[in-house]
Order: sequence, then structure tokens, then C-alpha cells
Amino acid sequence: MRAKSALVLAPHYDDEVLGCGGLIARLTTSGAVVRVLFLSDSGGDEAEAEARAATSRRRREEAKAAAKVLGVAGIDHLGLPDGGLVQHIDDMAAGIRRAIASQRPSLLLAPSPLEASADHRAVFAAVHRPLGEARDGDAVWPLVQNLRVLTYEVNHPQRPDLLVDVSGQVETVERAMECYASQQEQHDYLGARLALSKFRTLTLPPEVRAAEAYRQLDFEDFQTRGPARLIAELGGTPELLAVEDGPTISVVVRTRGRPELLAEALCSLAESTYRRADVVVVNDGGEPPVIEDFPLPLEVVNLAENRGRAAAANAGVAAARGDFVAFLDDDDLVEPEHLATLAGLVRAEGVRVAYTDAAVGVYELDGESGWRCSERRVPYSRDFDPELLLFDNYIPFNTLVIERRLFEEVGNLDERLPFFEDWDFLIRLAALTPFHHLARVTCEYRHFRGAAHHILGDTSRRRSDFLEMKARVIAKHAERATADATARVVDQLRAESVAGSEEASRLRAELERGEESYHRLNGRLAGLEVHQQVLEESERRARDELREREGEVQKLSETLRQTWGEIERLGELIRSMESSRAWRAHQWWQRHKP
Repeated sequence: MRAKSALVLAPHYDDEVLGCGGLIARLTTSGAVVRVLFLSDSGGDEAEAEARAATSRRRREEAKAAAKVLGVAGIDHLGLPDGGLVQHIDDMAAGIRRAIASQRPSLLLAPSPLEASADHRAVFAAVHRPLGEARDGDAVWPLVQNLRVLTYEVNHPQRPDLLVDVSGQVETVERAMECYASQQEQHDYLGARLALSKFRTLTLPPEVRAAEAYRQLDFEDFQTRGPARLIAELGGTPELLAVEDGPTISVVVRTRGRPELLAEALCSLAESTYRRADVVVVNDGGEPPVIEDFPLPLEVVNLAENRGRAAAANAGVAAARGDFVAFLDDDDLVEPEHLATLAGLVRAEGVRVAYTDAAVGVYELDGESGWRCSERRVPYSRDFDPELLLFDNYIPFNTLVIERRLFEEVGNLDERLPFFEDWDFLIRLAALTPFHHLARVTCEYRHFRGAAHHILGDTSRRRSDFLEMKARVIAKHAERATADATARVVDQLRAESVAGSEEASRLRAELERGEESYHRLNGRLAGLEVHQQVLEESERRARDELREREGEVQKLSETLRQTWGEIERLGELIRSMESSRAWRAHQWWQRHKP
């Protein structure tokens, strides 16, 4: 794990030690600049304000001492009420945005959304705001493009995809936690933390004595998923609170002969938190759908024959009873927050049309598991620009909510258009009222590659009538496309194109540098592999020579053993001879001979 700069988000004083203290110590030792932003005042559940303030002051001083042990460069405090962070999502989001802008971290550490503590889960929800709503032109946009996010665990195990060996940091974590005497007096948090870090070593080599578990996320995870969907994908259960008040919304769902997709679309609507909604399913000449036990009021409009997209939408609007109308095609999905978010937007004074953003999900057929999402992106996220709308549609229809009375003023969708009927309608609508835009993904526009589900197919611009239909829509509103408006739009698109080209050039240059580095490293690897082969051959020859020497040594050992045996036999023979009478007589004669 490496990072030049890391920002740690801690709901309370001590969460930074318990959740990621080992990693913090590793990062600071390697030279990383680490700062900790504490979100709550950690005043505990003290009933009296003075006692709560005293507890907060004590723990703040403890945090300062713990930061010194961990090597943290600095700590900051939002001071929001302990135990009530869920009521301060906006304040936390603003504080996190400021911290990212000032520190420019390459790594962000935040609590897992699976935590048992509501405060911890609220911090993750607050992280989603600045990352999920960042768009090109925002101050934080360039700062979060390559931001790596790791979620840590404190009081509930998460589903990790990264384990960090912190065996060498156990003593540092213990010393840092010793600073939090006020916390340890209440509960042995350190003991629980050490037990969890020991548990996380079960899949690691035996020399690893402690490990911390993380889930890795990046900027696109937040960009292309709403909070509820992201939490569900991480293995948690989103806290979805029903919204019982607000304007009524009728959702028009167009379908024809795709019961499986319709079931998925309706299932996404059934999970909506907004309860002041009803659904109008328009069956455009297909087999009448069977829908049972749907939690929202639902009406099915069966058209006798296939009349096309515009006619199906018009039939749905005619049957709608809500104050506002939203749309959903049967191959798309909404997130649980979608309708509630739109309802909140149109409750503002004078807002008659509002829209959010849609993530485009590209699905490919997997032989084992069926359709699998292979790509998610947000290609459209523009604030309302009525002049640009005259030349191109940048608002997916399923992101909109429209006051129902506007349909009477604007008129129906043009049934003479086989497609682009939504774009034509939005141009006419934009002439009456501005649209309010919230840069937040609340729904998914699905594309099933090779399935022929989409009206324009996989390669829309290859259709023979694609430009013809586009020209028809532009021609219908040519009187509004003044020379000034055209010049401004062309200049804007040109500037965006140039910026895109420059960004593409920069990325290509980075890619070329990466490829050069890859080839250089690959060359070094090839050289090392050759060197390894030489070493292995040398080792093989050495082993063969060693075996030969071992054979010679064994032969010499046997010869030596035999020699020592013969020496021993001869010595025994000499000793026997010297003890004989003949040898003694021979010795006497030798001493006394003349």
C-alpha cells in the first residue's frame, strides 16, 4: 500500500486507530502525508451539556496524542453531534469536499457502510455526495478522478477484497489506543480490535500475526451508482425510509413483448422509497402482461396493435392521474431514491420540470450467468441549456419528471416520429419552462449488446434513417435556432471537442509512457528470466556434480572403512604374535645375541 497523501474520515475519536491504525502507521512510515478529519464531537451520551463538552474536550486531546503516535501530519474537526450524524449528511459532505480540495489526497479511508453504528454508516453516505455528484467543471472534479477509496471496519466485519499485513504495527496501534483512556474505560475496544485483526489472518501465511481488511472502491463506483445500490453491491442493506408526503407522481412504463425485462423494471419501482406514486403500464400491442401483488397503485393500458413509442407514451399520459409524470421503459431501471429525489426537486418554488442523471449500463451475454453488466458510465450530465437542446438531446427521458398540466400546454408526443419523439417533445417543453437539473445518478439506462432491444440498435449512427430523423427534428424547430444561438452552441461544442482532444492526447501520451515503461520492464523481466534460466542450469549442473562427488565420497568412505578394518585386523594379529612364547624368545635372543 502506497500513497503520497491520505485523508482518513473518522466518525469518532478512536475510529482511526481501531479501523485503520496499522495502515496509517505503514503509510506515515513510508513518507505519506496523512490527515484525519473527525466528523463528530465524540461527546458520548452524556445528558448534560457541560458533561458532554468536557468529554469532547478530553477525547480531542486524546486524539492529538494518538495522532502523534501514528505519525499523522494533522487532525481536523467538524464537531457535529455524536450519535446524530445521520441528521448532518449535508454538513459532513461539505466538510469532506473542503478537505479533498485543500489536501488533494490520492487515498481516502472511510467507514464501511456495513458498520453497526448509524454514525459510521452516515459518514459513508456523506462520502457519496462529493464523489457521486462531482462533474466536469467542479473544483473537486480533477481531484477525484484517480482517487482511491478504502472502506475500513470497526464494529462489524465487511466483505473485503484487500487484506493489509500490519504485524509490524501492532505495538504502534496498542500505544495509540492507550492514548484513548476515556474509551478504554468504557469497553475493551483494543481487545476487540486485536481479535478482529487476528481473525483476518486466517487466509494469510502463518508469519502474518495481524491484518486489516478493506474494500476497494474508485471514483466511478460512486459516479455510476446511487447510495442504496452501492451499499447493496457491497453486501449491506440500505436504510430506505419511506417518503409519504409530496406531489403525486404517475410513472408511465412502456412495454411490448418483454415480460422478463418488464418484471425487472417494475421490481425497481416497487423498491422506491416514494409512496405517493402510481404506475401506468402501456402494453404497445404485445401479449397483455400479468402483474400481481404490486405495492403501488397500478393500471395496465393494452393497445390493440403496435402503435410506436410516441403513441404508447401519449396513452400513458392520458391515463395518468398524478400531479407529475415520469417515464420508464421496460428495459431500464430506477434506483430506490429516484422518485423521492425528483419529488424533492419539484417541491421548490416554480419548478415544473426536473431531471437527474442516468448511468448507462452495457450488458453482454454470459453463457453461464446470462446478461452481465460489463460497463457503467455517465455520458450525459448537463445543466439545462435550451439552445443546445435544439441541436442534440442530452436528457435521457427516464431521468425526468414533468408537471402533468404541461402536456396540455405543449401537446402530445409526435406520433409521426418513430424515434427522437422524446427529444422533439423536450424542445417544445423547453420553450415554456426551464428545467431544473441535479447532477446525481438515480436511474439506469440499459443497453443489451446484440439483443436488438434498443430502438436504435447497437450502432445507431449506421441506421440509414438516423440522420434523416435528426434532421426532421431540427427542421421542426429551425425558427428558434437563430444565428446567435447556433454560433454559441457551435463554439461551445468546439471548445468541448478541443478539450476532449487535448485530454485524449494527454491520455495517449500517458498510455505511451506506460507502454514504454511496460516494454522496459518486460525487457528487464525477460533478462531476469534468462538469468534465472542460467542460474537454474548452473544449479542443475552443481547438483549433478554434487551427486557425483557424493558417490566418490561414498566410495572413498568404503575404502577407508575397509582399510581401517584391515589395520585393525593386522594390529590384532601383531598383538597376538607379541604375546606368544616364540615372540618373547625371539626378543630375548635379539637382546642377548653376541
